[in-house]
Amino acid sequence: MYLKSIRVQGFKTFARRTELPFSRGITAIVGPNGSGKSNLVDAIRWALGERNARGLRGHRMEDVIYAGGPGKSAVGMAEVTLLIDNADQRLNVEFNEIEVARRLYRSGESEYLVNGARARLKDIDALLTSTGLRQDGYAVTAQNDIDFVIQAAPVVRRELIEEAAGVRRLRLERQEAVTRLGEAERDMRRARDVLQELTPRAEELRAQASAARDYQSIAEQLRVLQGSLARDSWRKAMLQLRRARGREQAARTRQSQANATLSDFEPRYAANRDALLRAREARWTHQQLMGECRLRLAEAQHQVRIVEERGQAVAKALQAARREIERLSESERAGIRVVEELEHEVERTAGELESALALVEAASAEESRRRDLHHGLEEQRAALLQARQDRHRDRLAAQAEIRQVEGRLQFLEEQRQQAADAIQEWALRSLALEAELGERARSAQLASEEAGRCAAALDDLERQAVALSEAHAQAERAAVEAAAVCRAREAEAAALRVMRDRSDRPSPLAQAALALRPLVEMVSVEERHRAAVEAALEGALSAWVALDAPGAERAIDLLRGNPAALRETILLDPALVRGSMVPLALRSLRSVIKADAALDPLLSHLLERMALVDTLAEAQEVVAAHPDLRAVTLDGELVTGWSYRGGRSERAPLQLQAQIREVEEALAAALEARGAAERGLEGRKAALRGLVDDRAAAAAALEGCRARDGELVGRLHAARSAFEREGEAGRRMEEPLKRVLRLRGEAGSELDELSRREQEMARLEERIQDDLRRTEADLAQAAGELTGALQRRQEMELQTALARQRHEDLVRQLARARDAWRSHGDDLAQRTAAAGALAAEPARLRDEGAHWLDRLRAIEAELESLEAAPLPDAGALSAMEAQVREDEQRNVALQVEVAHTDDAVEAAVTEVETAQTEVDRCALALRDDPGSLDEEEVPELDWQKTEREVARLQRQLNAMGAVNLLAPEEYDQVSDRCQTLTSQLQDLEDASTQLLELRRRLEQEIDDRFRTVFQAVAINFQEFFGELFPGGRATLRLEDEVEDPLDAGVEILAQTPGKRLQQLTLLSGGERALTALAFLFALQAVNPSPFYVLDEVDAALDDANVVRFNRVLARLAREQQFLIVTHNHSTMAQAEVLYGVTLAEHGVSRIVSVRLNQDEAMPRLRERTA
Repeated sequence: MYLKSIRVQGFKTFARRTELPFSRGITAIVGPNGSGKSNLVDAIRWALGERNARGLRGHRMEDVIYAGGPGKSAVGMAEVTLLIDNADQRLNVEFNEIEVARRLYRSGESEYLVNGARARLKDIDALLTSTGLRQDGYAVTAQNDIDFVIQAAPVVRRELIEEAAGVRRLRLERQEAVTRLGEAERDMRRARDVLQELTPRAEELRAQASAARDYQSIAEQLRVLQGSLARDSWRKAMLQLRRARGREQAARTRQSQANATLSDFEPRYAANRDALLRAREARWTHQQLMGECRLRLAEAQHQVRIVEERGQAVAKALQAARREIERLSESERAGIRVVEELEHEVERTAGELESALALVEAASAEESRRRDLHHGLEEQRAALLQARQDRHRDRLAAQAEIRQVEGRLQFLEEQRQQAADAIQEWALRSLALEAELGERARSAQLASEEAGRCAAALDDLERQAVALSEAHAQAERAAVEAAAVCRAREAEAAALRVMRDRSDRPSPLAQAALALRPLVEMVSVEERHRAAVEAALEGALSAWVALDAPGAERAIDLLRGNPAALRETILLDPALVRGSMVPLALRSLRSVIKADAALDPLLSHLLERMALVDTLAEAQEVVAAHPDLRAVTLDGELVTGWSYRGGRSERAPLQLQAQIREVEEALAAALEARGAAERGLEGRKAALRGLVDDRAAAAAALEGCRARDGELVGRLHAARSAFEREGEAGRRMEEPLKRVLRLRGEAGSELDELSRREQEMARLEERIQDDLRRTEADLAQAAGELTGALQRRQEMELQTALARQRHEDLVRQLARARDAWRSHGDDLAQRTAAAGALAAEPARLRDEGAHWLDRLRAIEAELESLEAAPLPDAGALSAMEAQVREDEQRNVALQVEVAHTDDAVEAAVTEVETAQTEVDRCALALRDDPGSLDEEEVPELDWQKTEREVARLQRQLNAMGAVNLLAPEEYDQVSDRCQTLTSQLQDLEDASTQLLELRRRLEQEIDDRFRTVFQAVAINFQEFFGELFPGGRATLRLEDEVEDPLDAGVEILAQTPGKRLQQLTLLSGGERALTALAFLFALQAVNPSPFYVLDEVDAALDDANVVRFNRVLARLAREQQFLIVTHNHSTMAQAEVLYGVTLAEHGVSRIVSVRLNQDEAMPRLRERTA
């Protein structure tokens, strides 16, 4: 399983779609700083689910989208796709290739995809959880992450080891169990609190329910009495209702009579009123017609006067138009003459303008040539000035250096003189101290001889103590080394057993106290024959073998009906022996298996008719010659007369069991060695204790001798120390003198070189000055010529401008003359057309005037006829008006009478409704009374006696006070609630017990897995650290004094060669990097990831450390895939493929590839222009 390719589009500086294919081994990514190498590492981390923008070297997650550059716009989406080869089916999915992709849009939306289908980050984590490919795993090491392993808290290192151990899922299950347990405990507390609150409430409601029942009994009696009163009230209301209905009937009769009288009168009243209206309308219509006729007459007279006035105005306008036509004709003839003159003048000025332009062009060409020559001389002069300035600056710098060196020479001379004086003074002091030291040495010699005799015995004891201490230290080191070997062997054996147990499913027989052993543990096969035996026995190797018949029977009883019983029990039975059944000319597979004699019958039965051959061809020949036989090759190919099975099992149980046996034997030897070392250590400790007592007695005797000559020895040491200090001071004085002399010689040489260089600069500056003077003379001459050419060009341009101005003025005058001429022609045509129209206007006005005169005469005749027509009689109209007024008075009187009868009916209806309302109220009050509402059946009631009884019952109810009438129902509800809570509380307690047991089992499994993997990682860490630091020591240990063993962090203890044990933060940058790499390599050795990404992890390493790092890397790359971002040429040399990253235009990264191993084809790099 490895990374086949990565496809990046729109991510940071990779704006274009770029795909990088990878192969196994080492691939190096190189390029200058800032080119985008680390962006590829960020892309891999981002695709694996990194959600912290700062971890990707940004502020917001949208910063990973290409933001554009000069001349290139930003993109709207970033996408990274990882293609992982899963041909070995390490991930338990049906695909041979897995494509993990992540997209982020600038709007903030994002999505994950697995093989093109949308997925959640949780799904990707679950898919890759066993591979270390997580955003916080150990497969991708970004910049500065290598130092993070050292500086991280111990608990963070534990998380990395847990990632390798694959306990993250168990951690999540444990956390879920803890959460559910907390929820269950919270629910139990809540249920207990509610139950404690409800219990007193239930007792209170029981008493309230009893009072409510008494209250309801009295209320029922009161209701019955109140019902009797209500029935009597209903009877009285029905009597009042019948009386009201009689009064309503009489009022309605009177209302009908009044309405009939009014109906008879209204037709006569309407006829009289209509006749009066018609007479008034006829009189008004006659007056309106006469008014309209007079208005039309006035309008006709007005129109006749308008026609006459318009005729006079038309005659005057016609005369004016004829005069204007004559004037415009004369102006048009004058305009034609002006246009012809201007056209001739324009042609003449155009010729003058062309001649002037030709002269200007020639002057401009001459000026341009002079200007180019002048510009070239100016550039030459500027270059000479710059060169002169540079030489002058160099000469000044050389002079400054000369002055500085001269000052340094003077200072060194002063230092030399001071050092010589100090050495002379030191020589005098040394002679005096040497004399004093000799005298004190003679005095101390006498005292030392006396103490020497006392110290002789102590020296013998000291030598014996040193010998014993060395022996004790050797014994202690041997014990420690033996213990370390034992722990290493135990960890190795535990890791191998974990591998064996992981390959097989658990069996219930493993925990049973039966005489059973797996067959694989009872046989031994040489390595060259293991593949053949594994192919022949296959599943039988993991089967359990019963060593006796009772054990077999108990095993069968245990397996029967157990769904986890996937293994078979094999019973030894001598009756099974029937011989090898393999011809003597062939080799039987049974002959290469070593086992106890008790297993012979079983193995003979299992390997019956099984022949061992070397090759497949021999197997086919054996099966062809003996169809009843089965042949197996040394490579594990099984051939029968009807089938063929090839390939070797991935589990290799015999190989694994052989390794377990070797480790167990080595462990037994190590345990024996540790016991011997511990016994020797105890003997050395006893001898050392006795020797210590003897040495204490001798030391007491020596102390008396040393006290006598202590003063002389002290004085001698003081003199010797003073003499040594003076000697050291003298040696120190000689060193500065030598250094000053050497520096003075160097300064003299430097001064000579600077003087020579300063003279060379002066000569070069003079030559440049001569060239500059010649150039300036040429420049002055060229400037004069340029000025003359410029003046001539300006004069030509002035003449050309004047000619152009005259020509343009004449052109404008010609255009205006033509416009005026055309305008006069247009006006003349318009005036002529208008005169023609005015000539026809008098005839039209005469016709219009005749029309209005005829209409005037018709209107006058109509008005005369209307004035002659008679109007309606005024006396008849007055009589009709008097009759209508009399009818109106009669109508008002009848309306008043009808209104009175309506009021009487309305009052009667209101009385009926009031009575009916009282009846309905009484009936409503009696709706729940089962008694009859028949008036004849309702007896009369003694109201006073009944009211007194009602008052008495009401007083009883009032005396009871406020009563909770819902108490019985509430009591039943609370009682049911208490019973339900009690049942739920019991269920929660049972669930809490189960969750506690689940948490305990998960914690035990997490701890077991972690400690097994931790031991393996610790062993690998020691090996890798020793390989990266020859002579160094390191190990891993768990933190002490933690409350929860599952939270114990991992500490790193490291001692580099030649140094004492110290904190990791005190190590150098290179030492920290190598220590962190050793830890990461130890993790991958236990649980390898499909690929590893290392971003500049060798930046802090020197050449020697880089060589060791590359040696380890090359060894691991035989089995693993590494992608390394580096600047180191030694690391590049280890790679098979180099990808170079460069920063092209617009801030976009580009990729180039080189394969260093020419035996393999270079994978094609694909890049598409965005």
